[in-house]
Amino acid sequence: MILGETLLYSFFPTIIAYSTKILPPMLFAGLSTLTASITLFIYLLFKRDLKSLINKETIKYSVMIAMLIIIIPSILIFTGSSKTSGINTTILLQSEIIFTLLIFGLFAIEKITLKKIIGALVVLTGTIFIVYNGNTGINIGDLMIIAGTFFYPIGNFFSKKALKITSPSAILFIRSFLGGIVLIFLSLIFENQSTTLEKLSNYWPLILLNGIFIYHLSIILWYEGIKRIDISKAVTISIGSYPAFSLLFAILFLKEIPTTSQLIGFITIILGIFILIKKSDESITNCN
Repeated sequence: MILGETLLYSFFPTIIAYSTKILPPMLFAGLSTLTASITLFIYLLFKRDLKSLINKETIKYSVMIAMLIIIIPSILIFTGSSKTSGINTTILLQSEIIFTLLIFGLFAIEKITLKKIIGALVVLTGTIFIVYNGNTGINIGDLMIIAGTFFYPIGNFFSKKALKITSPSAILFIRSFLGGIVLIFLSLIFENQSTTLEKLSNYWPLILLNGIFIYHLSIILWYEGIKRIDISKAVTISIGSYPAFSLLFAILFLKEIPTTSQLIGFITIILGIFILIKKSDESITNCN
């Protein structure tokens, strides 16, 4: 399930890097998220599981998840992506693994080993290469993407708690509906909408693609996966194959050629992930 999610989600950086150069970033994020909520509602209706939406605990957790996984990260990552390259977006999204290990280790949620620490430091080194990229200045877009990934592990922590009391679809519907509404509202206030309607008429398939496959199907697979294994394991497994797919898609569809600094950073991150995955493989053998 985690590997299936990874393959679908590998398109995400390419989609946002392309779309945010054309459409207002928060609007695209909001419409994609709201599209996901519509398909999720239909799914819940088909499964006759609408009663799960009125559970107070489910709503409480879903509101927190919407804020930590949808609203804040989307504002930072989508806006940041509009200010940097698609390849940088692709690679810097892997900063999530550093924050996952840091936060979960700091609060003793999951066991953090020396090998995980070494792997995370290697990943951090690669991230620094990407941010530097041969320039003396720092791209604000790169920093926004890194900052956005900080909130994912906190949201995943509450997601795992919520999964003990309700279904993944119920959580996803509430978080997507609330997140989509808030992002669209913020876009209408802060973003320039002068040519939005004209652009939407040409790029609505991109919104559907992002909403249904990235924000719905891939996340369902992710939630089903983290119900069965530790979040840090899921993240390291996912990121183990995610970078290669994402970089390939960025090169193929965005026609961007990696710089020397980006390649060094990418290879360094892959090395760090390899260290982490070797440890995860041993743990996964024992988790069932």
